[in-house]
Amino acid sequence: MAPDVAPTVAELRRRADELVVLNDLARRLAALHDTRDVLDEVARQARRLLGVDVAYIMLLRGDVLRIEVVDGAMGSAMRGIELERGQGLGGQVLATGRPLWSGDYLEDGRFPHTDGVDSAASSEQLGGILGVPLVVGDDTLGVLLAAERRARDFVAHDVELLAGLAAHAALALRTADLFDRERAAATELRAANAALREVSASRERASDLRDVLNEVVLHGGGLPAVVAALERSAGLVVAVRDHEGRTLAGEPAADGGLVVPVELPGGHGGDLVAAAPATVPEEEAERLLRIGATTVAVLLASERAVAEAELRTRGEFVHALLSSDADEASLVRRARANGIDLHAVVTVAVVDAEPAGAAAAGGFAARLAAELRGWSAAHAGQVVVLLPATVEQARAAVSRLSAAGAATPTTGLAAGAGGPAGVRASHEEARQTAALLIALDRAGSCATADDLGLYRSLFSRSGRADVTSFVRATVGPLLDHDRDRQRDLAVTLETYLELARHHARTCEALHIHANTLYQRLDRITEVLGARWKEPGRALELQVALRLHRLIAERTD
Repeated sequence: MAPDVAPTVAELRRRADELVVLNDLARRLAALHDTRDVLDEVARQARRLLGVDVAYIMLLRGDVLRIEVVDGAMGSAMRGIELERGQGLGGQVLATGRPLWSGDYLEDGRFPHTDGVDSAASSEQLGGILGVPLVVGDDTLGVLLAAERRARDFVAHDVELLAGLAAHAALALRTADLFDRERAAATELRAANAALREVSASRERASDLRDVLNEVVLHGGGLPAVVAALERSAGLVVAVRDHEGRTLAGEPAADGGLVVPVELPGGHGGDLVAAAPATVPEEEAERLLRIGATTVAVLLASERAVAEAELRTRGEFVHALLSSDADEASLVRRARANGIDLHAVVTVAVVDAEPAGAAAAGGFAARLAAELRGWSAAHAGQVVVLLPATVEQARAAVSRLSAAGAATPTTGLAAGAGGPAGVRASHEEARQTAALLIALDRAGSCATADDLGLYRSLFSRSGRADVTSFVRATVGPLLDHDRDRQRDLAVTLETYLELARHHARTCEALHIHANTLYQRLDRITEVLGARWKEPGRALELQVALRLHRLIAERTD
């Protein structure tokens, strides 16, 4: 081979080798479907083909070029650097759309420099830099750059080689971007399908729960059945509370978790309370609870309607029992139809609204009836409770309920023999007892008919002013004398009269000497006058002193 032909042949072989490398690179790039993989491969091959120290790729993000990949860098100073169009060598390539190079970039005044870019180039000790645009059709994707850590004058062949690589790279980037978008779209579609499946499943669960709860209502199931259905369908541990916070069904729930109100036509009827769900999203759990709350509202409203109907029926019966002339056999049959055995009623309670109010009195009477398995109904502005329990059992129950409640009504109790006539007699005694308690200013307390004896008959129709006036008019001077002088003449006189004026028994009861008793009786005569010893006057004094003691018991 002639000497002048050898260089040409060598150049052709080198170019052929480069074409082979570019074609091979094009095939590899075509097989890559991930943008990051394409960028890494392009940077590596650019560095190898041009024999440079560093290769990096800047992609266009909006109006800004950003270094995405660097191969051969000594540090991380270059990664993430951004350039606006026209800044630095890369910005100029983007602005002009053609390859540009510099033999020594940091010393080259042809390019607009920025502190950040120059600092990174200095830290990497970059000298010569060549940049070519990454173009697909009419779109510029970014800039591919190759750099040396020394001054280097890039020649036309270098530009052609890097431009060829950039053409393959741009096409591969566009393809990878399309794959990325396809994968992203597929991921979004899968997520959307999963969300639709979950929504469908959620709606199906809600529909199934409605069907189950409808069956509960149609077949007369109560609140426990609703709680059980919610636990099966939603995996929720649920409790039903009334408007006062008392648990009606389910296990009492701890504070926290989900609370859904139960709204009735008359206002707030209670709450459905559930612990934070573990198997379903909280939003769905709340939605299922609201479905349950609707069913609970239906059941509570139904129970109230039934209870109101029962109360009306009971009220009509009690009115007939206490105020009509119906024969006993008819009343017994009617009572049995309403679920009560009149012959088993051995105690009657009359609950007066004072001072707690009508609603509190009704609730108190209902709880008393429930505790002693009795029956309550409104009558003549009060609530009558028929109880198959003794007076002492009733008094103990009233005491327990009074201790637990904030407002306590006035309650009169009376024992009876049962049957229509016995219930009527017991009711009158209990009514008189409640009325006298109010007259004695003892509203809110409880007493039995025997506690007040004949005084309930004498004063049950009196008001507070009437009883007080009678006491003041009868024994007022004696009470004033005791208060002013710290004496106990009133106690002495009451004991003396109750013991039928027997001197010895009175001295024994008061633990005093006979002379002391005579002195006190003389003093009583001075205060009240000699007429106090007359039988009629003595009876009035005894009644007044007894009433005064009953009033004092409320004050104490």
